Amino acid sequence: MIDDKTAEKFARYMKKYPDLYQNLADIVKKYVTNAKPVIIDLGVGPGLLSQELHTQIPNATIIGVDPNKKMLSLAQQNACFDTFEARLGSSENIPVDDDSADIVVSRFSLTYWKDQKKSFSEMFRVLKEDGCVILEVINKDFPVWRLFLIKVHMLFNKAGADVTKYHIDVYKDAYTIDQVEQFFFNAGFSVVEKEGNRKEWKFLIVGKKK
Repeated sequence: MIDDKTAEKFARYMKKYPDLYQNLADIVKKYVTNAKPVIIDLGVGPGLLSQELHTQIPNATIIGVDPNKKMLSLAQQNACFDTFEARLGSSENIPVDDDSADIVVSRFSLTYWKDQKKSFSEMFRVLKEDGCVILEVINKDFPVWRLFLIKVHMLFNKAGADVTKYHIDVYKDAYTIDQVEQFFFNAGFSVVEKEGNRKEWKFLIVGKKK
C-alpha cells in the first residue's frame, strides 16, 4: 500500500492534470438518470475525481471509498463539500447498502483489487437496477517502449521517483480490455460502452446492472 509521503506527492502531481478528471466526469454525467444521484467513487484516492464530479453534478451525493486512511484524509481536503462522504473500505467490501447507488466509478484502481470476482459482485450488490459501473483501466497491452516514455515524461515533470514508480508498477498487474469485459459478464452486467484501442495506455468500459 502507498505510504503517506508518496500519497501527498501523488496528489500534488495529479493536480497538474485536471483534464483527466474532467473527461471522466463528463462520461459519468452522461449516465446520470435522476436529479439527485448517489455516486460511489471507488478508490477515491486524493478526491480529485470526486471534486470534479461535484462541479459537474452538484446535486449528487458522492461516497468516496478507499482502504488508505491518508488518501481519505486528502480526499476530505480536496472534496470539501457537504454531499461528499469518505468511507474506509475496499472493492471487496464496499461500505454501502444493497441497491443504494446509481453509479460506481473507479479510475485506475482495478489493478489493486485483491479479488476481482468479489469486487464485481460487490459493485453489482450496491447498485440499483439499471445502475452503472464506469471503469477507467490501465491497459496491459500498452507497449513497453511507450511505457518508458511515460516514465521519462513523469520524471521530467518532477513527479519524483516514488510517484513515478507507483504509476509504472501498476502495469505489471494490468488487464486487457477482453479480460475486464469478461469480469463484467461473469458478475451479471451488460457492457454498454467501451472506449480506447488495444494499444492505448488506458481504456474505459461501462457496465449496466441488468
